[in-house]
Amino acid sequence: MSDIRLIGLGGTISMHETASGAVPFTDAAALAQRVDGFGGAEDLALIGGSEVDFGLLERLVARIGALVAEGVGGVVITTGTDSIEEVSTWLAYRNRWPVPVVVTGSMITGGRPDSDGTANLADALTVATSGISADPVVVFSGQVFAAREVLKVSGVARDAFDAPGRGPIAVVGGGEIDWFRNIPRGNAYGAPAAPIAPVPVIVAALGDDGAVLRYAGAGQPAVVIAANGAGNLPPGQAAAACELLSDGTLVVITTRAPDARVAPRYGYPGGVATLTAAGASLAPGLSPHRARLLMSLGVAQGRDRAGLQRLLDLETAPASLSRS
Repeated sequence: MSDIRLIGLGGTISMHETASGAVPFTDAAALAQRVDGFGGAEDLALIGGSEVDFGLLERLVARIGALVAEGVGGVVITTGTDSIEEVSTWLAYRNRWPVPVVVTGSMITGGRPDSDGTANLADALTVATSGISADPVVVFSGQVFAAREVLKVSGVARDAFDAPGRGPIAVVGGGEIDWFRNIPRGNAYGAPAAPIAPVPVIVAALGDDGAVLRYAGAGQPAVVIAANGAGNLPPGQAAAACELLSDGTLVVITTRAPDARVAPRYGYPGGVATLTAAGASLAPGLSPHRARLLMSLGVAQGRDRAGLQRLLDLETAPASLSRS
């Protein structure tokens, strides 16, 4: 068996329940003892998923790189489910890893006898041991999802993850993997050159007058909007977006819809076609959170508006054009 290492960030899989709520308690070494086959385990953090920040993500990138340089065969990361999709996507954006990188966790606290954590960890180990040449994946509830597609669809259900409009790329259990789809490897975009200052993400809502968007986007190199439907905004919010465009801000249009599909179909005031005509950029296939990660990385690399647009174009181009 390949040397597979476990890196713990905490999350529900590491928690036990107290009178005031679940809290992290169990370190990665203890988790690794529940599943036979890990070559070592270590912690970078013991926190909840919503406590993960960019500093920790960069420490994770550095540690995986060091383990790869040592010759490990794969890496499994345990983290909180609140940020699994962002953790895995950041790893995909940052490097084209030469070994399997698998992210998992649990929805039931690891201290409970009925926790899903051990099964998820065993399945993650199976995928990491397979030697697949692929971008990072998320393994959860017997399914394997591409990092660039996975979405948390429930805050409480055990099968909390899906890839709406796409589905899993494999199922895993009992040490076996059945692959459904072969996902072409995506681009990796390199390291930040400065501390990461996340770009704002704003959600469209009925009757929004654009005040929050104006405030959040003022002076920003980029702003991400989780728009309605195919990318539409209320007229007041659309007017604010156009003002930001005039001031030099890159306005990235994503959607609240879970399949992340946007297209310039509607020409009424605030419609997505009017926004793109004014210079807004569509991000087809990117969730709002993924667009935010990508733009935040680009800003930290010192890219200007054209450079940020190029980054967006690379990530949203059809797979046959942008991936190999």
